[in-house]
Amino acid sequence: MPCLLYCVTQQEEVVPVASGVCDAVVQSQEVIGLRVYWSEIADPEACLGAPESLKQAAAQSQRVLREVLAATTPIPFPFPTLIENADELERYLAPTAEAYGATLARLGNTVQYEIVASWGADEQADLAKPVTGREYRKRREETAARIAALDHKLRTVTDDSVSKWRDRQDRRMHRWFALVPRECRERFLASLRSASPSEGVRLRLSGPWPPSEFITRPD
Repeated sequence: MPCLLYCVTQQEEVVPVASGVCDAVVQSQEVIGLRVYWSEIADPEACLGAPESLKQAAAQSQRVLREVLAATTPIPFPFPTLIENADELERYLAPTAEAYGATLARLGNTVQYEIVASWGADEQADLAKPVTGREYRKRREETAARIAALDHKLRTVTDDSVSKWRDRQDRRMHRWFALVPRECRERFLASLRSASPSEGVRLRLSGPWPPSEFITRPD
């Protein structure tokens, strides 16, 4: 029967998960030094074929990951990853098992938080309106300055609770990803709550999530 793969973790006790995609039973097995979580999907076309079904399945997959994350750090497979049957697990993982193991050892017992910053002035601006080169450079400099100031603030207030930061710019917002040791989660959240507000910026925090931004995924 086709199997949908959720994630791999280090060899640890099984994390019990009630149900997964399409309400299928979530199973786990030790394979080449890793623990793999998956569900058998009797009819992948019915479960994943239509847009609404795929959306629901993705939400169910995320729920599985959050339940595993509550106990240990997983590396998610890209959704949806399907293999022919459970007998194919070892063959499928063999080329990448060593890389997955090294990544899990490097990440240790960590989780990821995401902070999204948006600015009111940007939300009101018409980005399709033509501007002069001088105005464009001015906007770029202002954007870079405010991002740098907020970046410095975030890193400073959470210095004792974050192992590593990554960030990237989207069209109207900037995203930061914090890799946080599990035992530092409360300190990280308390540090953010205690920070003084930044004028004109709206921050949205989400997590904890699997540390996907800090993974070099094997081919």
